Amino acid sequence: MQHIKYFLIILLSFVSITFSMHAQQLIKVSINDEINLGADAYEGEIQWQISLDNINWSNIDNANEGSFTVVVNHQIAYYRAVITQPNCAPHHSEIITLEVFDTFLWSDPQTWGDVGKPQEGDEVIIPPNKHIILDESPPSLGGLTIQGTLEFDNQDLALTSEWIVVNGTLQIGSEASPFEHKAIITLNDNELEASIMEMGTRGIMVMGGNLELHGAIPTTLWTKINQHADQGSTSLTLIENVDWQNDDEIIIAPTDYYEAGVANNSITQRVSITDINNNIIQISEGLNAFRWGLLQYPTTGGISLSSDNLVDPPLPDTMTNTTPLVLDERAEVANLTRNIVIQAPNDDSWNTHGFGAHIMVMPNAQAHVEGVEIKRGGQRGRLRRYPFHWHMLSYLGTETLDDATGQYFRNNSINESMNRGVVIHGTNGVLVQNNIIYSVRGHGIFTENAVERRNTIDGNLVMHVRNPDQDFDLKDHEQGDLGSSAFWISNPDNIVTNNIAADSQTFGFWLAYPERPFGESGEVLGDDGNLLRPNRLEFGVFDNNTAHSNRNDGIHLDDPEVNEDGGTAQSGIQYWSTVNGEIQRFALSRFKTWKNMDNGSWDRGAWTDFYEIVSADNCGRFFAGSGAEGVIERSLVVGTSLNFMMNGTGRPAVSDFQFYPSSAPTAFATYHGAFSMRHNIVTNFPVTELDRAGVFASDDYYLRPVEKSHIRDYGNLIIESHLGTKLSPPHGYFSFAGALWDPYGFWGPENNYLVYDNPFFTFGKTVTTVEPGTDVVGGVSVPGPFYGFLDFVLHGVGANPPQNLPYFDLMGILVNRYTFDNQTTPVGTWEVDTATDPTWAFQHMRDFATSPDGVYELTFPDETVPPTDFQMSVENMLEITDTQVLGIEYDGTLDPTVFIQQTSNLNNWFVYSEVSSLQDVIDSDGETWWQDKPNNRIWIKLRGGRWVATSNDLNDFESMTYERMLLKIRVF
Repeated sequence: MQHIKYFLIILLSFVSITFSMHAQQLIKVSINDEINLGADAYEGEIQWQISLDNINWSNIDNANEGSFTVVVNHQIAYYRAVITQPNCAPHHSEIITLEVFDTFLWSDPQTWGDVGKPQEGDEVIIPPNKHIILDESPPSLGGLTIQGTLEFDNQDLALTSEWIVVNGTLQIGSEASPFEHKAIITLNDNELEASIMEMGTRGIMVMGGNLELHGAIPTTLWTKINQHADQGSTSLTLIENVDWQNDDEIIIAPTDYYEAGVANNSITQRVSITDINNNIIQISEGLNAFRWGLLQYPTTGGISLSSDNLVDPPLPDTMTNTTPLVLDERAEVANLTRNIVIQAPNDDSWNTHGFGAHIMVMPNAQAHVEGVEIKRGGQRGRLRRYPFHWHMLSYLGTETLDDATGQYFRNNSINESMNRGVVIHGTNGVLVQNNIIYSVRGHGIFTENAVERRNTIDGNLVMHVRNPDQDFDLKDHEQGDLGSSAFWISNPDNIVTNNIAADSQTFGFWLAYPERPFGESGEVLGDDGNLLRPNRLEFGVFDNNTAHSNRNDGIHLDDPEVNEDGGTAQSGIQYWSTVNGEIQRFALSRFKTWKNMDNGSWDRGAWTDFYEIVSADNCGRFFAGSGAEGVIERSLVVGTSLNFMMNGTGRPAVSDFQFYPSSAPTAFATYHGAFSMRHNIVTNFPVTELDRAGVFASDDYYLRPVEKSHIRDYGNLIIESHLGTKLSPPHGYFSFAGALWDPYGFWGPENNYLVYDNPFFTFGKTVTTVEPGTDVVGGVSVPGPFYGFLDFVLHGVGANPPQNLPYFDLMGILVNRYTFDNQTTPVGTWEVDTATDPTWAFQHMRDFATSPDGVYELTFPDETVPPTDFQMSVENMLEITDTQVLGIEYDGTLDPTVFIQQTSNLNNWFVYSEVSSLQDVIDSDGETWWQDKPNNRIWIKLRGGRWVATSNDLNDFESMTYERMLLKIRVF
């Protein structure tokens, strides 16, 4: 049977108003109004019914057509339609309630009966079924409870009250007919600890009612400048004409690093308009810092203000794929002024105690708010007291309620807040769109409990976000270096598009998906009936967002909440987008991240796709994190643009703290090649002597001795850039990869390896110096192959846990390289110190790389006894022609067996043959060994190619590329 769709047309004062009815609704009418009930197409027979108590229903005579008219003659009546078809049970529509509301004028004494018109300090109640038109500005009230309706007349009005509770409807304008005059609601209670039904005071608290605020919206909410603007200038040239007015308050974004300039003055600036002439505006005070105002382009000679000689992108544009060819770092200019204002007074409660206005929308309530300026909002250090706040509309304990679909907060401004900005708390399905949020303590747009889903956060500008004052943070993640951010999004199942985050004390966008929900939603269940796991939910949309001039990362997917205090996990909680338990790829697409004082983006997600990104002028690593099997493609990456040193200061000396306290620009540091970087334009990344800099960060490779992941990095157009320095680790107790495979000839001839300029790697090889010289890059290009050795266990796995686990090998290693003719005098050495403190970072990262044209000897200089039950991992010996002669320190009093095992299948193992001398080992075809008992050595000739990786899955990159096996020396 088809579902019945229906609508009402209310004929009132000869004006026809159409309501599209999608759920049970209450319609306010007057006696004798004519109501037309109509149904869309349906099958079967229709009968309209009426009830006066919503229990007993009667058929309406002659109401069996698609539409008919009734005259309102009951104080309250309920209507529904019944459809019947052969062989089907009767189907009922939703119920429509028609309730008579008398309309009165606030100014009319008869409206108030014997009590008289409200006087200053009175607490006023508008009872149910009473519709009052506010047609004058009343005296300051001691409180206002709206159980019926309070509607603002179409004139300039001011309403002052200590607080407002809405159980019925507060109406200013309508969606179809926005309010055109000035309406100012001032909330002025000075009892800081007062509580109106536990919802606080100085607020509009909507409990089971409707908040309908519809102001006039400027045609242009925000724009950008189109010419540079010098510090001290009082004139701005915009990219378009605007319909703004003199005395409107505007904010101007910075275009430099966070608080740059000799006086830290490059911050968002609020000024007033003094004059407008088309696209040129005059402002009330001079600019606090220089603003960049021109577009930049990647050309064949680097970045330029002219699009002449524009580069051809590595991939041609298609209907769905476009490589960005413009860098836009022009300053945003946004209008804060709206004709509906909700504010706290500029009094001692605000200035001393941070006690501002707040709006709280409770369960079973509705809010449609647009064209409103919230001025001096939020209450410092108080839970639930935010400028605008949906509170638990979609959850009740473990029960998930309906989404709050249709509710919105759009085209508004928040003009200062002492406690967050827009908070979506335990609520699904709302719209937060095209809002200007300025000068906020705490997160700007905040999803609170990590259960907030299917919300749309679109087109918002959030600028000048700072941590709360000391002792006034509500969550630990709003304080400290990982503190308040423009956007805190704690559930992936949301749509986050077209937003701008600038001038934030920490991150622009903090995507923090935890393992469980928190607060009142701590027991919410997922679709599978188990506790909801945000970090395993399917990803929604993150597209075309911009983050610039923030103190930390522009985009940060990591460090989710781990406890009720708001502590965050600083490692280890990776996000997976999953459907029915199966991991899926997801995209962070088309974002712009520039002039951030840390990474452009940081990702701890699996299978993340970055595409069509613009990343420019950030400090340190532009793409970084510990993601897995990701892709970065069709992006524009600009190391240092022409927008540099414009306020007298450049990058800070220290900003990015991975291994080197550096701010030198590095394009890619993607966790040991976990990302494929392809078809990108990379320009203006110069080398910095003895620093991490350039296109690739070589200090990003520390998990294995031979790094081959550059095979993924193809099709990139690299302009005016160095490929990257080869650095040594800052401490002697761990190592970086000794040999980086260079299949596309980034540093030298194709298929060479980038290695340290050390005879341990270079002896007997053709060496190619990497431009501009070894003193800068710390490495050279040589032919391979190279093999890797790691995960050392000396006395049996688990014999003395955790020390004898492959991932807890803290012993020092010393490796000597010899020639085939001389195993007495080494030609090169490789040494990694003992990690004397097991809590040191990266203490397990110890390994070495060898070449088949040398003989190597591995010892453990700080061990008091030689190994007795030895094993280690061997990588990159792919073919049977790959052989390596290696001596290993081992207890000469033991008679062991030497064998190898396939790491991916431990049931596959092969015993090596014992021979009579080291020379026999050297002369053999491999898979042989000899024990030098007096010197506690076992000499082995390893051979590869015994087991070939069985996977053809490109996502199984490591097993296909490295073919790891285990070497074991053990007494059976």
